Amino acid sequence: MGHNGLQQSTVILLALFLVGLAGCAKNPVTGERQLALISESQEVALGRQANKEVTAQYGTVDDPSLQRYFSDVGQKIAAISDRPDLPWHFAVVDDPVVNAFALPGGFVYFARGILPYMNNEAEMAGVLGHEIGHVAARHAVTQASKAELFSLGLGLGSILSPTFQQFSGLAQQGVGLLFLKYSRDDESQADRIGVRYMYKAGYDPRELSDFFTVFQKLEEKSKGSLPTWLSTHPAPPDRIQRTHQLAAQLVSESGGSSSLQVGRNQFLQQIDGLVYGENPREGFTQDGHFYHPDMQFQLRYPSGWQVSNSKSMVTFVAPSGRVGIQLALAPAEVTSPRARAEELAQQPGVQMQSGESQRISGLSAYVARYQVTDQSGTVVQVLAGFIDKRNQIFEIVGIAAPSDFRQYSSQFREVIGSFAPLSDSRILGVQPDRLDLYTIQRGGTIQDVAGLFPNPRVDARQLALLNRVGPTESLSAGTIVKIVRSGR
Repeated sequence: MGHNGLQQSTVILLALFLVGLAGCAKNPVTGERQLALISESQEVALGRQANKEVTAQYGTVDDPSLQRYFSDVGQKIAAISDRPDLPWHFAVVDDPVVNAFALPGGFVYFARGILPYMNNEAEMAGVLGHEIGHVAARHAVTQASKAELFSLGLGLGSILSPTFQQFSGLAQQGVGLLFLKYSRDDESQADRIGVRYMYKAGYDPRELSDFFTVFQKLEEKSKGSLPTWLSTHPAPPDRIQRTHQLAAQLVSESGGSSSLQVGRNQFLQQIDGLVYGENPREGFTQDGHFYHPDMQFQLRYPSGWQVSNSKSMVTFVAPSGRVGIQLALAPAEVTSPRARAEELAQQPGVQMQSGESQRISGLSAYVARYQVTDQSGTVVQVLAGFIDKRNQIFEIVGIAAPSDFRQYSSQFREVIGSFAPLSDSRILGVQPDRLDLYTIQRGGTIQDVAGLFPNPRVDARQLALLNRVGPTESLSAGTIVKIVRSGR
């Protein structure tokens, strides 16, 4: 379950950093003056705190070899950056989206979803260089120092409990606030820095512009809906041309590319076996049900509601966006459903209006209604079910404004009442799709390869995009290509 982002404490921490700390500093890369209300020590402290929450919300890919490889390449580039003394930290987080991001202070992440679209180590180094460039030039610090983020941080109000977060704030808070919308100048500068860093570290800088072509095709494929990395890193139309020209200039000035690394085979070996796309072991939807094979539970959710699943939480949001249901585990020390319900009622601003013990799918449960008032005076109505499944207390919480609660309370009860242990062996045994390497035997095309390894979720066009070839392009014998083996 869940990754709706960092908890609001990080946002408040950021806001506190801004209060009373006006000033400017030199850009560590250019030497020019830039707005920076946060000192380097505060920047690192913010990054460390956010790193804990990123790890908790996303989790990291359980592949020590891949993590070491990724970190080694990242540290290699960080060492030749303009801020080599930061406590650089690199991790591949367990998220299927096509994304890469960095937090202030030197914390850099790739989502596993971006790796299948890369073809070699140099491309990975280029994107790492771009993200390291944002940190080195303190772009996030400059953006965070602007009044807009300061006002947003103060305006969100305090969270009484993650259980009672207002859905109006869920889409705004957390990691999304730290995926700052960089200016076009920041993006251009990070591109230039990334090309320079990867070249300085010994990689062929022309590979970065080649990788950028993938995002053009992804955008075309999604009919204008930008991949996550581009939505948080807006790209001017001439980005590919600009990075290619800069790379070509560097290679020309050095007298050629014979000593520059590309590293295709070692990169492909590292991503061999990587989970591709959503991991159904951690929850998936089917025919109006949410199933979680690893935690062995299921429930029904209202038709038309949007589902967001992450490591720590599942949320179901009504089409209006104003009403939602969230499911999470209570803390491990909780002893019973009723004890958890009464514990939450002790929080400031929380009033339990009713509560009763029940049996739900044969499991001990307690269903309670609350009124929650935050420090700004905003009131929400909550219907919560606490269910004991094998000594784990599940919380299913429906949240609505008082004006909406009467309309949705019956749906809240239906969802809570539908929670049940999962016993279907077919669902319990579901496995994720995984990347695999295949060596072309006698020549052929990606379309031919797709026919050898049919997958209902990955067609020949998608395989062609992953390998950056045309579906009917001739491939010689001995060519290694990425395929996606079906897990279900």
